[in-house]
Amino acid sequence: MSILTSCYNGAKYIDRFAQSLLNQDYSNCHLIFMNDGSVDNSEELILSYKQRFEQKGFSFEYHYHSNKGVGATYAEGIKYVYGDFLIWLDVDDTLPDSSISKRVAYLRDHPELGLCRTKYNRIEDHKPISIRPPYDIDMSRTNLFEDYLLSKNAWFQPGCYMVRLKAFDDSNPDRYIYPTRRGQNWQMLLPILYHYKCGYYPEPLYNYHINGGSLSDETKDTFQAVIQRYDMYEELILATIEHMDIPGVNKYKSLVHIKYLEDKLTAAMQYSEKTFGGVEKET
Repeated sequence: MSILTSCYNGAKYIDRFAQSLLNQDYSNCHLIFMNDGSVDNSEELILSYKQRFEQKGFSFEYHYHSNKGVGATYAEGIKYVYGDFLIWLDVDDTLPDSSISKRVAYLRDHPELGLCRTKYNRIEDHKPISIRPPYDIDMSRTNLFEDYLLSKNAWFQPGCYMVRLKAFDDSNPDRYIYPTRRGQNWQMLLPILYHYKCGYYPEPLYNYHINGGSLSDETKDTFQAVIQRYDMYEELILATIEHMDIPGVNKYKSLVHIKYLEDKLTAAMQYSEKTFGGVEKET
């Protein structure tokens, strides 16, 4: 199976990341480490683990390119993936020791599934670890395309997913990933979710670390930053489903557009903006 990771100036997280992989109780892995133009010592640090990865039984592949953003990096990295299964995770996050083995066993026991998802541990400085999502999951619900298209009962922490690579390639034969500066999960998930059922493993098998100043830390976002992020999300989702060439694509595009208009209106109200889209809000 393959593990795909993008890194931009993630040197301070690499020891923690690498150790979590070395602690796995599953070793038949191919690690693809994509360096997205880091200017710190990320390259030196990750290459220092090459021998230890190989001693564990991993194959290790390293690629560097100038900074393009995480979506574009996955668009390049996906072409190096091979094996039966695929997971992808951020370099500032980690995996519990049995994360890979439990999901591999689950998908082998459920050949009708194209992928599975898990809960995750949210880890934030000086706060207790919390298991997310906090709500109960309907384990019988396996057709999740519209849920993820419209972000309903969906979560997007990347290491929560393992996909069967044959199903991934059946759904996205040219491995098209819309190359944005942020975002890769809709591009990775939507094609396979449209064609295949998604299972659920009811344990937190991903450690999602909230690091101040990282892309996952949105606590200091301005209203303009929120709107720009919604515009980017809508753009990449529309580009992804347009490439899928599926029936009813215009209906799905309309649903996505309405969702982000509603999200922008909610954001405007939350940020107490006086105008939204040039129209005076009622007070």
